[in-house]
Amino acid sequence: MPWVRSDTDGVARRRCLAPWLAVSGAAVLGAATLAATGSSGLERFVGGLPGPVAAAAAGAAGLGALTFLKRRGFWSCSTRATMLRGVGVAGAAALPLAAVAIGVDAAVGFTSDTNVAWPQAWVVYPVVAVVAETAFHLLPLSALVWLSRSRFDDLRLTERTWALVLTAALVEPVAQAVLGSGLLPFVVPHVFLIGVVELLLLRRFGYVPMVAFRLLYYLAWHVLWGHA
Repeated sequence: MPWVRSDTDGVARRRCLAPWLAVSGAAVLGAATLAATGSSGLERFVGGLPGPVAAAAAGAAGLGALTFLKRRGFWSCSTRATMLRGVGVAGAAALPLAAVAIGVDAAVGFTSDTNVAWPQAWVVYPVVAVVAETAFHLLPLSALVWLSRSRFDDLRLTERTWALVLTAALVEPVAQAVLGSGLLPFVVPHVFLIGVVELLLLRRFGYVPMVAFRLLYYLAWHVLWGHA
């Protein structure tokens, strides 16, 4: 049975976006839990904003961006089978990239504050995933699509699509460089590659595999290895 029955029906559209609402709602709840317990693990990721406010804003902005990109044809609601296949592709891509980061950490070593400590890490990184996907991918891509007046009739990877993907994927590594992240010669191309993969997942399979990629990457690199 298709994940959604019709790409034009209002109920189907709401079902299509329901996982984002669930994930962003969980992010708000997680951020509120961190704030209530006095945890400071989220602060360095959202600056001076209260965690719940940052998570709610990211969830709402991400929903708007996804809706806009879907209307322009950059991505479309997929069947359940296609979505699950995309999650499998996301895992097959995320875990090797996480292994590369782990290998660099083992060989060279990132700064000691790179990973958030347990048990906060289990809550912090899902919240960060929603904020990061919105701030570094969905909003920049939406702005580029709007500025270029792009519309897509199918899911082919045309020259324009590649230009939009590669440009949008630059935002996160540039932010990492501006913020002075450690090991920039590794971090910048690595994060750029992650962005390209995630945006291609969005294009081909929808946003669920894109978010799954980041969650799996964070789980392997920041949560599990960070506690090792």
